[in-house]
Amino acid sequence: MILRRNLPQVIARALASARVLDVGGWYLPLNAATHVLDINPHASRGQPLDPENPERFTAATWIVHDACVPPWPFPDRFFEFSFCSHLLEDVRDPLAVVRELTRVAKSGYVETPSREREIFAKERWAGLAARFGRPPEVGFYHHRWFVEAEGAHLRFLAKTAEVLRDPDYYLTRAALGRKMREEESGIGIFWEGNLTAEETIIIDADEARRDLRRFRDGVLARLR
Repeated sequence: MILRRNLPQVIARALASARVLDVGGWYLPLNAATHVLDINPHASRGQPLDPENPERFTAATWIVHDACVPPWPFPDRFFEFSFCSHLLEDVRDPLAVVRELTRVAKSGYVETPSREREIFAKERWAGLAARFGRPPEVGFYHHRWFVEAEGAHLRFLAKTAEVLRDPDYYLTRAALGRKMREEESGIGIFWEGNLTAEETIIIDADEARRDLRRFRDGVLARLR
């Protein structure tokens, strides 16, 4: 779900733009977008993210296309504004999506869950349950990537089973001392001109475990 504090600005920017692309908008399409690119068809779209606005896109401007397969069927810089929310953490090649996004659009907004949220178990007594063989849901099991951001630069690290297997690698409500707040749960970036991305690759299993533990300890020190 989009960070609600950013939604009014997203809608205002979209409505002020002549051509707006929603990438991966099938589940919650942005009515303020003039075009949608998604692997699913127009007729199967979900409820809009902004129901107060009439649909600007049509069946003709809803393009069925795999976002990971370049090139997208649009000229360079065709769109004034773009919107890509809660897609990059799901797809097999987020770097390809980011490259095409910045090729076809002059500016935009991207959002993903934060890496903090992807290691958070919101159930009470999650750590205790895990040690008794009942691991809780940690983050979102179907997401492929941890995502971190520095300015308009995104870093992707492939998720591993370690975060689900060992309670030492994830956050619990007991450890944090509270629920995770909305602003901690997501990364939302308004970008202009360019958005960049890279993949962090960790092959060694011991190094991966150290990275998970180091990140968790850093989050606890920062958010407590």
